[in-house]
Amino acid sequence: MSHRQAFEVVNRTLRDILENDTEPFGGNVFVLSGDVRQILPVVKKGTPGETTNACLKSSMLLLLFQTLVSRRTCECERMILLTLLKEMAAFSDFLLQVGEGRYGVNAALSSDYIKIPHEMLIENPVADEEDDAEIRPGAIPRGMNRITDEMYAGIKNPEIATDECFTNRTILTTTTTIVHQSMTR
Repeated sequence: MSHRQAFEVVNRTLRDILENDTEPFGGNVFVLSGDVRQILPVVKKGTPGETTNACLKSSMLLLLFQTLVSRRTCECERMILLTLLKEMAAFSDFLLQVGEGRYGVNAALSSDYIKIPHEMLIENPVADEEDDAEIRPGAIPRGMNRITDEMYAGIKNPEIATDECFTNRTILTTTTTIVHQSMTR
């Protein structure tokens, strides 16, 4: 955090330049963020009292500020990140087991097939003749609509349809024809 005198100088300068002595900062809005209790200004060779005196909280300007409190706490952010890290670690371990041949196989099919964890599956309802390329040539392969709907749910919502949303979702197909058919839907 900057020394309180820096804010006071900016206040006086803006009032002088804008010829507005009645409003703080010449009528301009200032937005500051952070926790003033955790970010102290640096006072070289200063005592704790001098450091406290250098804080914005010691300035008369503080009476003119409106304090807004964030509804989302750092603890909440930390919990979300920890959950994400655990999921990523579990998925990384799964990929390592598959790559090293240590993951369970699907004996019903053959030893060439692995058991895909249930939480990774997208259930496919009874096949629809409209969506089955084997029945109607040129149709999207069976289940592709379901996969697309699941992967891009809520895509019409501008809050969801961000660059990050598309970066984190990928559907691999065997041919570009399937990609083009899926995109036209």
